[in-house]
Amino acid sequence: MIHSDIDTLEANAKAELDALLAKETVSLKDKLAITPQRPKELLPLERRTSFDETNLGLTESQARLEASRCMKCKKPFCTASCPIGMPVPAYLEYVAAGNFEEAIKLIRDTSLFPSICSRVCPHEKQCQMNCAIGKSLKDPSKGLSLGNLERFCADYERLHLGGKKPLPVDAPTGKKIAVIGGGPAGLAAALDLRTFGHDVVIFESAKELGGVLRYGIPEFRLPKSILDYELSILSTMGISCRTGVTVGKDITIPELFNNENFDAIFIGNGAGLALKTGVPGEDLKGVFTAEEYLRKGNLREEIASGENVVIVGGGNVAMDASRMAFRLGAKKVRIVYRRTRNEMPACKAEITEALEEGVEVLELKNPAEILGDDLGRVQKIRLDLFELGEPDEQGRARPVKIEGQEEFIDADTVVLAIGSKVSSEIKDSTPGLETNRNGTFVVQDPETGLTSCKNVYVGGDAMHGPQTVVLAMKTGRTAAKAIHETLMR
Repeated sequence: MIHSDIDTLEANAKAELDALLAKETVSLKDKLAITPQRPKELLPLERRTSFDETNLGLTESQARLEASRCMKCKKPFCTASCPIGMPVPAYLEYVAAGNFEEAIKLIRDTSLFPSICSRVCPHEKQCQMNCAIGKSLKDPSKGLSLGNLERFCADYERLHLGGKKPLPVDAPTGKKIAVIGGGPAGLAAALDLRTFGHDVVIFESAKELGGVLRYGIPEFRLPKSILDYELSILSTMGISCRTGVTVGKDITIPELFNNENFDAIFIGNGAGLALKTGVPGEDLKGVFTAEEYLRKGNLREEIASGENVVIVGGGNVAMDASRMAFRLGAKKVRIVYRRTRNEMPACKAEITEALEEGVEVLELKNPAEILGDDLGRVQKIRLDLFELGEPDEQGRARPVKIEGQEEFIDADTVVLAIGSKVSSEIKDSTPGLETNRNGTFVVQDPETGLTSCKNVYVGGDAMHGPQTVVLAMKTGRTAAKAIHETLMR
């Protein structure tokens, strides 16, 4: 059924594309009339017990037709709103013409990991939201499907063009740089530093590289085979990796400088320390942080997740955890959120996919206490009730507790997806390294990521708190350039 559905999408797109190409000129009216192309997805009730990727990708004709919708703006707002400045209209012109090889070359000039970013970036809040054709149609959801187009090009390269190639490496500089953390920021910094000709060693506390990409984002959104494919060039470029090493415990920054003679250090250890709500009952069996829950789920490790799961939170991590719950055997999954669905910070696409799979959202509620049975396992949750008040500093309506009102719901598993912060091992073991109240590292210059310690730089969530993967990569690359310029003076 899936293949026949995809064949139908391809046939319909090809017919519309052929009709478009037959025109001597394509007017703005013609572009506005093109059917927006969206990829085939696994059916909700089938996919919620499968770790297979939900999104099956655009077909070739779909990609060309979707790219043909681009209005080729002189001042493209899509590029301006992309954290890394992707030259969107330029590469879409190649896609529309069927020249996918040149398209992916342009993409890789800007993005180190397009197969990853295309799958996990919040395009609807960045480039797609600012797409001119979506604005013209008065519906941002009808803007160009830029994540799917970027993914198509990256997947086409992998499947038909021999795969990604190692980046060229400059002549050896004799400089040695330690990169702490093998997540998005650290990986981006390591690659750029290596291309400059420096010796680079990545220190990663987990068994494998990837950070949140491997252990946080579920397989059904980012297959680990895709992650491994993008990371395969590290060893061929001569980047060394020491996994299972926690800097701050197993080795310190002063030791890296003094005992191992590193010339500079980049900190990209992320914000992996999960926050808790502080309500009574958080230590009961069956209560997990989202970080632990997703990590175990991604690694297929045994986890005592029950059939009646409640997720606390409203961000993308909460959506991932809610969808993971079904794949871990849940029969009923509910999200508890103290505002309404409209105020949820998660991407609308992520919320929609969770709802399609059967996740329920309990609005204007928040745990006041988690109650257990005689064996110390979660049994119920006592919820406070809220109403929306005046807007906060971000413009979202504040949740105001309704005094004297509460509600009880049954649950055998609770997952706390309310945020995370930077762990303190590095700060505690490095004299003079300053941090902010939330644990992020103080920087002398946000444009370079230089910390309060000489030749120690930071990027990603360790610098700005939990944000997007693409922003983490951008800060890693920015710091790499600053490190190179400093060392080569």
